[in-house]
This record gives sequence, structure tokens and C-alpha cells, in this order.
Amino acid sequence: MAILLNSNSPSFKLQKHSKLLDAKAYKFVFSKANKVGDAFFTILYRENKAQHHPRLGVIVAKKNSKKAVDRNRIKRLIRESFRLYPNLPKYDIVVLSKRPTGTQTNQQLYTSLSKLWQKIT
Repeated sequence: MAILLNSNSPSFKLQKHSKLLDAKAYKFVFSKANKVGDAFFTILYRENKAQHHPRLGVIVAKKNSKKAVDRNRIKRLIRESFRLYPNLPKYDIVVLSKRPTGTQTNQQLYTSLSKLWQKIT
């Protein structure tokens, strides 16, 4: 099943200002994170007062998804889900995948992420 795309959007790429780019940004989130999760993902988030928009960091461990193809598919799906969910508050967000994500369909993972984004808002 293909990743759901919004054809009304001018760009299918996550913009640089919407990404956590360095270790300092990840440490900021991990130091005092709020947490939501389900069977497939754990989302850590923390309000960022310096930014005016949400930013995303993705961690898909090799331990949880052995094949690079699966890890890359999961990362693409997470980024696309984040990009298509416009109502997120200005948080720094880190999404961690859990072991069963590599064997699930894109639709199952997308549904899981949508529910988690709703919990955050």
C-alpha cells in the first residue's frame, strides 16, 4: 500500500526548518520529554518556545527493523504523516519506532501515527 500523499501541497518534502538537525536538539527533547505511545511508536515531545512551528526527529533502530529498506520506509512514512498533520503545536518531537513496525503495512502505521498526533494536540 502506498503512502498517502496530499496533492494540494506544493512540496512533498519536509522543510529543513521542520527538522531536528543536531544532537543538541535531540537532547533538549530527551531531557524533559512528555510521552505518548502505542504498539508501533513512542513519541517524545517538548514545547519549544524559540521556534514558531513544530520540528521532527526520527529514530528507527536497526535492532527493531533489520532491513534498511524497512527502516527507510518507516522514516518516510513518519515524515509524511508529520507533514500532513497541520494542527501540531510548536513542539520539538522525536518519534521512536518499536520492533513490530517493519512487518506492518503503511496504512496500519499511518493510522497509528494519526492517533498519536491527535493525542499530542
